[in-house]
Amino acid sequence: MPQYDVLVIGGGASGLRAAIAAKRAGASVAVLSKVHPLRTNSALSPGGLNAPLGNDDSAEKFAQDIRNAGDGLCDTEAVNILAADAAREVVWLERVGVPFNRNAEGRIDCRPLGSSSVSRAAYADDRTGHMVLHVLHEQFQREDIPCFAERFVTSLIQDGGVCTGAVALGHRSGQLETFGAGAVILATGGATQLYRPCTSAVGTTGDGLMLAHDLGVGLVDLEMVQFHPTVYSAARTALISEAALGAGAKLVNAAGDKLVNAGGLSRAQLAAEVHKAGQNGGGPVSLDLRPVDNLASRFPAAAEVVRLMAGIDITKDPVPVQPVAHRPMGGIEANAAGETSVAGLYAVGECAHNGLNGAGRLPGNTLTEAVVFGRRVGEAAAAHAKSAGAADAGGSQAAQDGERLAEITSGGTSGDTIGAVHRELGELMNANLGVSRTDAGLAEAQDKIRALRERHAALRVNNKSRIYNYALAGYIELGNLLKLAEATALAARGRAESRGAHLRSDHPEKDDSNWKAHTVVRSQDGSPKLDTRAVSA
Repeated sequence: MPQYDVLVIGGGASGLRAAIAAKRAGASVAVLSKVHPLRTNSALSPGGLNAPLGNDDSAEKFAQDIRNAGDGLCDTEAVNILAADAAREVVWLERVGVPFNRNAEGRIDCRPLGSSSVSRAAYADDRTGHMVLHVLHEQFQREDIPCFAERFVTSLIQDGGVCTGAVALGHRSGQLETFGAGAVILATGGATQLYRPCTSAVGTTGDGLMLAHDLGVGLVDLEMVQFHPTVYSAARTALISEAALGAGAKLVNAAGDKLVNAGGLSRAQLAAEVHKAGQNGGGPVSLDLRPVDNLASRFPAAAEVVRLMAGIDITKDPVPVQPVAHRPMGGIEANAAGETSVAGLYAVGECAHNGLNGAGRLPGNTLTEAVVFGRRVGEAAAAHAKSAGAADAGGSQAAQDGERLAEITSGGTSGDTIGAVHRELGELMNANLGVSRTDAGLAEAQDKIRALRERHAALRVNNKSRIYNYALAGYIELGNLLKLAEATALAARGRAESRGAHLRSDHPEKDDSNWKAHTVVRSQDGSPKLDTRAVSA
């Protein structure tokens, strides 16, 4: 059984940054990733990385913009850390190879994103996530850190209340492998595949959230799901960065009239306006990019993707858009160092809730959060592993997981399918837990999710092989999504107010007296139970 000081589960931007930091802190490190790192969701973040680099900006101004976007639910420590450390990490990325665009003075150029009060997002055209991910992967390889790709983690190992490793199914070998560790970092991304359609990669199925949840760790603010307002969505989705709005693009109605002045509006407010316009019978909302100077050279990725998917030339015609599920604000309960309630278990990136984003993530903060907290969590995990010493991961968990996989692949399923259940779940979430929600719709969702869980439990995978058995992985992923859907509906129904990304049409006002608090869902006797905790000042 391989043994490491730090085991990172997830190969996206936050996982790679954590692994690099842990290795440079003197720890032995390995990464488990269910896909190759360059195929992770981090590549799909086009807009940029926020950092106070300009003369008109400061860490204090940046922190205030984060708090404004978070609508009362940001925890102060995480906000102050990001605002203070962001510039350092962006400069580090530039020095190790990210080709950020430059201004006339030769400095890193910054553009406006969302509701930021100044132009703050360092960017590489509209391929920023792609560029950052490739450079992080190069630095990861330079550190000679082992990467076990195409490993699907089936469970975490806990001994005496301490997380001591993980069990993973190797797609190529078909074997269950046990990895021991002094500290385990979950960097598995979010769960946006709860929704159909959504903007995320197919692997964002909440695996890490459920791994932590199964060990008793709380899941915080699951009801806070960000919808991106400028997404072309048909058979497939094509996200167009909100940077286009800052560059002069306009949201227009069917008659071509400007829908709203996007300047200063949060992403949640923009999504609500586009959603409302689409519901009022005014026809489709479109993004008109033709007013943008040098459009094709400034947004080359958007131009190419929209042309391929929709057959639309963005230099000639507006693009129909709608709000589409994009990123979660909620996740695994963790502090600013990534520590969870289970000793030795850490969480970072989109799977984690450290209090940074509150009820609304500031556009441009996703990649910044990944690198700032990736470094901090990697260093914290390395320090813990050194102080804790060697841990015994044992072998019994792998045997239990093997029995479970054998049951799933026992065959004999009915005509129902994993794909059908997932599609119905995604459509249900979009309809009942979308941009606007009601108590009646949430209650209906809870009932239907329970029915979908029963259908999932009755399913079996006919392919008994474990070698590249993606139906087996898909079954487990769908189980994770269904559990998260139930927990998300519970949290959304509990929060009887409108705040940030959570819009309740039956409770349209913000209620600070009762709901300036985080929701926390924990597993109790196999069912999700809702609690709250105060926002950290």
